[in-house]
Amino acid sequence: MTMTTAEADKILADSLAPWVLDPGLSVQAVAADRALLRLPWSERPAREGGAL
Repeated sequence: MTMTTAEADKILADSLAPWVLDPGLSVQAVAADRALLRLPWSERPAREGGAL
């Protein structure tokens, strides 16, 4: 049985430092052998030239 995205988000919240989650990192999909996470574009973590 695969976990839900809400369960995976909870694992992230419990395991990662708040500054890692601050930019909006979230779980979009979970499968038996992979997970798809999303980090929305933001000026804050961007580097010169717009690279994230």
